[in-house]
Amino acid sequence: MPKADLWVIFAILSTVVGYCAKTYLTFEANLAAYQNLITQSMYEKQLDSGRGTLLHLCDDVIQQEVKEVIIAFFILMEQGKATAKELDKRCEDLLREEFGESCNFDVDDALAKLEKLKVISKDPTGKYASLGLTRANEIIGVTTEELVLKARQGSFQTE
Repeated sequence: MPKADLWVIFAILSTVVGYCAKTYLTFEANLAAYQNLITQSMYEKQLDSGRGTLLHLCDDVIQQEVKEVIIAFFILMEQGKATAKELDKRCEDLLREEFGESCNFDVDDALAKLEKLKVISKDPTGKYASLGLTRANEIIGVTTEELVLKARQGSFQTE
């Protein structure tokens, strides 16, 4: 066998081995980068940047405030006039009966919000009464959710 043929075979073999090594090392590098990306993504989702947690907490607080107002209005609407103390007891009783939970209902906050919305009134004896549901809805006006629903239905008109 001539010497030139050995060099050609050696060159071809080293090229094939080099290409295989390059492919293997590239694969290993891509695998390591992908695993790092997954680990980083899981870490960020688990840790969160704080913004998601804060927004979730704010949303929960807003929902709690709305629930207080709805419960107080519902009790006044269904059971009639009541003082702040009576309303507090009625709201706590409702929560205990319906959900089996005891709590300290923040009636003063709920009444302040309902008075600000002008959907309840206070008589000279200190008793609160609710307006009718239809009238209260007219006073509160169109909610954001109703605007979104109208926009989806294509019936949204600017005034």
